[in-house]
Amino acid sequence: MWCFMALVALLYAVCDVNYFIRIVFTILHAVLIPYKIKVTDKHTIYGFCTTQDVDFLLNHMNNARYLRELDFCRFYWYARTRFWPLSNAKNLLQGECMVRYRRMLPVFRPYKVETQMVWWDDKSIYFEHRFITLHDGFIRTIAYSRQRAIGTALLDYVRQFPECHHRPEQPPVLKGWIAANEASSEMLRK
Repeated sequence: MWCFMALVALLYAVCDVNYFIRIVFTILHAVLIPYKIKVTDKHTIYGFCTTQDVDFLLNHMNNARYLRELDFCRFYWYARTRFWPLSNAKNLLQGECMVRYRRMLPVFRPYKVETQMVWWDDKSIYFEHRFITLHDGFIRTIAYSRQRAIGTALLDYVRQFPECHHRPEQPPVLKGWIAANEASSEMLRK
């Protein structure tokens, strides 16, 4: 028994065991309890801010944990929309992320993250993610992420989904973010 406890302690010291447990749970959940949503629908996952999620002040979620949550949000979105053929056969990679922290997400508080694909172009799909605390319904954080497609005509692929025959108007915040990224890229090319 002592050896087992030592092994568990060593694993926790060397690896983020909870992260890998959550990956396994997420995959099993997506496979064993499948349901399909439209690619334009909002998808929600739920979470709870624990002591492993907090920053050095020990009272609210660490900024890096938000980005980790976004990975799980996108994974569930891909599983629920069946957008997998593109992401498995080709490369669909996280390209950029913009996060606005409006108010801290307190420790020991349940929250939900609403994820929705809000726009797409010939190279990328764009998500909006909202972190909302359950006790007051306040949007604590809002994030936008860009998933870049490498080696495929993304626009043609997205149009295979009936709800995506007509692209929605680009949200103004996304338009500004894309313009800022293009200006930054142009500056770095020089």
